[in-house]
Amino acid sequence: CCMQSAYQFFCAGNVYACDKPITPKKYHNLVVEAVELFDRCRLTNTVRGCVYSTPSHQLATHLYASIYSVYLTDWLGKFPRHQFHIMKFEDHIASPALSFVEISKFLDIEPFDKQRLKEYISTGHQVKNSLPEEMRLPSVLPETIELLEQFFAPFLKDLVDLLGDKKWSWGRPIS
Repeated sequence: CCMQSAYQFFCAGNVYACDKPITPKKYHNLVVEAVELFDRCRLTNTVRGCVYSTPSHQLATHLYASIYSVYLTDWLGKFPRHQFHIMKFEDHIASPALSFVEISKFLDIEPFDKQRLKEYISTGHQVKNSLPEEMRLPSVLPETIELLEQFFAPFLKDLVDLLGDKKWSWGRPIS
């Protein structure tokens, strides 16, 4: 999801020299290239080394940035766990009001006024896909999904182990 939306956004904004129109096959080929770049890097580097030395590739940056366990391990090595409030973006989107309540509690600040929060959320302060239809990736090929799931499987396991909660597997089986 996230890599797909990032790819669409950066192509639409002409950050990348994308071969337009965006198609599922073109996206798949970029995912294959990004995974291959990572695999080649791993021949001579640690996972951390590869994640932090992202090559200039229009999808690899987003692929590697999604290996959250590496970044969180670094942060948790510097600061105690209780100083972090880690939440899933999907949870925030599904229930922004609850998300704000949880953040207020974590920061030990007064909760937002319910009416003002409701007004804020209802006046367009929501995440939405504002890309024109022609810039959206119409679908993702099943083989792309399979490749991404295989690529991320060990990193999701690391994240689940690090945070001690299976919700961080995003519903994927963890072995």
